[in-house]
Amino acid sequence: MSARSNTAGLDVRRAAAQRLQLVLTGAPFIPFGLGDFEDGRERGLANRLVTVALRRHGQINKVLDQVLEKGTPKRAGLFEPAMRIGIAQLLFMPELGAHAALHLAVETIKRDRRASRFAKLANAALRTVQRDAASWPLRAQDLLPEWMFKRWTKRYGETQALKMAELLLEQPPLDLVFKNGVIPQEGADGFDGLAALLPQSYRLATRDVTVADLPAYEEGQWWVQDLSSTLPARLVGSLVGKNVLDLCAAPGGKTAQLCDLGGLVTAVEIEKDRLVRLRSNLERLNFHAKMVEADATQLDGADEYDVVLLDAPCSATGTYRRHPEVLWHRKERDFTQRAELQSQMLAAAAKKVANGGQLIYCTCSLEPEEGENQIKQFLDKNGDFELSPVQAKELDGWTGPIDVNGYVRALPCLELPNGCAGGTDGFFAARLQRVA
Repeated sequence: MSARSNTAGLDVRRAAAQRLQLVLTGAPFIPFGLGDFEDGRERGLANRLVTVALRRHGQINKVLDQVLEKGTPKRAGLFEPAMRIGIAQLLFMPELGAHAALHLAVETIKRDRRASRFAKLANAALRTVQRDAASWPLRAQDLLPEWMFKRWTKRYGETQALKMAELLLEQPPLDLVFKNGVIPQEGADGFDGLAALLPQSYRLATRDVTVADLPAYEEGQWWVQDLSSTLPARLVGSLVGKNVLDLCAAPGGKTAQLCDLGGLVTAVEIEKDRLVRLRSNLERLNFHAKMVEADATQLDGADEYDVVLLDAPCSATGTYRRHPEVLWHRKERDFTQRAELQSQMLAAAAKKVANGGQLIYCTCSLEPEEGENQIKQFLDKNGDFELSPVQAKELDGWTGPIDVNGYVRALPCLELPNGCAGGTDGFFAARLQRVA
């Protein structure tokens, strides 16, 4: 190993360990960008190191429990993230070389003021991992927190829970929605391997692309939106001439759909920076919506709308494939706490629905407290609304995400239209009709 490659490799590992440390203390993972590494290969490797460590977090927990008899040292700086990245390389990224993985992990620890006193411990533990690399019992269910696996098993069955755990190891797909119903032919306009999902939604064959470099990006002919996230707006029908209220609208995928359907859209978002992002996304697409910075639980005015879509803040457990840290940042009590806010938002949204109008409630959560239970409680309290069950024809004949109650309940391991592979995000949606 040359001096240059050794130094570069160490810089990448230290940066990855520092970024992973932030995630371990509760922050979301923010991928490295151009400002972090000029060399695209180093940037890609740093992101991959952190991503693999996060996806394999639960399995790495089991390994750490075995090789550290007294547990992970407290107040030890980069010790834990460096160990996790080292183990990720030794067990799941063997092409990077075991010697380099071990050496660079220990060097990262040696050069950190708080971690350096544990360098010998790290070296011994990592050598044990290396020696036993082929024999570690790595179970799929250990990819999830134990309480989460039990919860999903109780709710969806062990087979489904195991499938959802295994999906954590797959790179999430990249789905595009094309505006105005203009759908390119497969392979046309520079889109290779474009697979049809539902009308206007297509899946790219590879995720390893820079979105802004794809054809027709600047012209605003499409936007990125996971298939499951498109389902709520597919339930509203034609919106030509109708007033639509889009609550918690950023980043704007559903807003774009509502505009594309001809709606006169008012988009509400509480956070200023997210509102800026929403405006930027709509401008690229040449869509127009009235922007309002407001709290969705405290909506002013007497205006009523033909359609109100509430994409309520939630635990986001359905997005765990894109954000694996979500699984480890959540506690079971969080679902009840978030459900209280969702209930307040749903009550406020209902007041904005005109007679005969529709209320669409959705979350990117796999938890019943934030989905089915929320709707049942709302209907028990609000006799002027009734459930409007979703029909397969509204999803182009796709029955997979429609449950026996007529809710949309998309699981990540769902069989997709046209035999497409790659799964989807977890999502829930319900359509309510105001009847009086």
